[in-house]
Amino acid sequence: MKHFREDLYVLVEYPYVDKIYRDSYYLYYSTKSQEHSRDCIRLSFFDKSLEISDFDDPNSFDHIETSYLGFIVLRPTFPQIIGRSIVSPNAVKNNKFRICSVKVDVTSNGLKTSVFGFPHASQDGETITCAETSILNVMEYFGLKYPEYSPILPSKIKFVVESQSFERTLPSVGLNLDQISYILREFGFGVKMYLLRKETIHPKTEFLKLLKVYVESGIPIIIGIKNNKGIQHAQCIIGRANISNKTVDSLVNWVDYGNNVKVYDFADLSVDYVFIDDNHPPYMLGSLEYPSSFYTNAGWTDCEIDSFIVPLHPKVYLSAENARTYAESLLKKYIAQLSILKNKEVVLKVFLTSSRSYKQYLTTNLTLEGFYRKVLLGLTMPKFIWIIQISTKEQIKTKYVEGVLILDTTESQGIYLIAGVIGNYFLSENVYEFVKIKVPLSPFKGYDDNLT
Repeated sequence: MKHFREDLYVLVEYPYVDKIYRDSYYLYYSTKSQEHSRDCIRLSFFDKSLEISDFDDPNSFDHIETSYLGFIVLRPTFPQIIGRSIVSPNAVKNNKFRICSVKVDVTSNGLKTSVFGFPHASQDGETITCAETSILNVMEYFGLKYPEYSPILPSKIKFVVESQSFERTLPSVGLNLDQISYILREFGFGVKMYLLRKETIHPKTEFLKLLKVYVESGIPIIIGIKNNKGIQHAQCIIGRANISNKTVDSLVNWVDYGNNVKVYDFADLSVDYVFIDDNHPPYMLGSLEYPSSFYTNAGWTDCEIDSFIVPLHPKVYLSAENARTYAESLLKKYIAQLSILKNKEVVLKVFLTSSRSYKQYLTTNLTLEGFYRKVLLGLTMPKFIWIIQISTKEQIKTKYVEGVLILDTTESQGIYLIAGVIGNYFLSENVYEFVKIKVPLSPFKGYDDNLT
């Protein structure tokens, strides 16, 4: 509770039926000789003073709704009692971050309320471990946000694991990377796995850059961490800390693209990331280089991320590393042939988003000249697209860009570019043409809606 604000008010409800624990109860705890209760306690959080009588007063309903900050379930599985929870970032002390967030409709003392946050739970050590809780959290997030997916229960994970296992699955001894990936694939994702390979040049730097690209795309990532003291653990990364002007100014590594164009990588920004760890409260901040920095136990020191799993839409065929490589080669060619961005220092930001969200952004973005908005809105796009935004350091601070490239995620090789606009040029690789447009292209607000 030290992680939470000290001015919160708590509604305690008992008995409470929690779907996750009830599933574990009938799957496992009800079969044990020692008696376990099937009921839980629920703690609901509010940032304003309330009386229990307010829940019977219609004049107080709006007051209750606007002050609601989420809930935590307490299971009768001592000592690991923290169950399913969804808490607003506004409930914690340090919330200067941006995350994958979903709206959750719940009731408090019978009254309908809602909260925006990311699902969280701790392992009970018997039916779910860190791997299962990570899967449950990710599936609940996607199930609440998109109609293609559904939240799942622990028994569903057990059923999928049993189909590939030659041993008993209860009590759970955890899941390896392949099992986590297989389970997510069975639940409808086009999973992409990344392993830290020691034999490549600067492997950790590039490895973490790809992780940052996917987080910037608004995708919750399941990571595996380990150290040489025997620790092996699964966590989720769901966002990052806010980017300060000082952080942008600290970008020093650049690549010469020719024509005196210096290019910085947005993924080189040094910021903390937001972890969902089943041994800690939600929204822990830490660096990717030291993913266990918020642990006080000496046995957890020196952990590093050695793998991560990306739950992609099954029709996203173009991976982050190929999108980055293609965008860099494309920009080098345009700089050489068209002399765009000459004598400039620019920052490249690569991320994935849905074409639906991007076209909504284009429709409402009045900072982008109307002609260019119409051109881009008229393009045929797949369900998801890779976006490469081109900015200067000063523009990054104000969330402006001066150019954009849009890539087709359904292509796995060949020509990926759908279109782009940079320096008064409309770019289209599909017909191998550059069209110079006389309408001036001024800097415009960039897309920034993946993390909230």
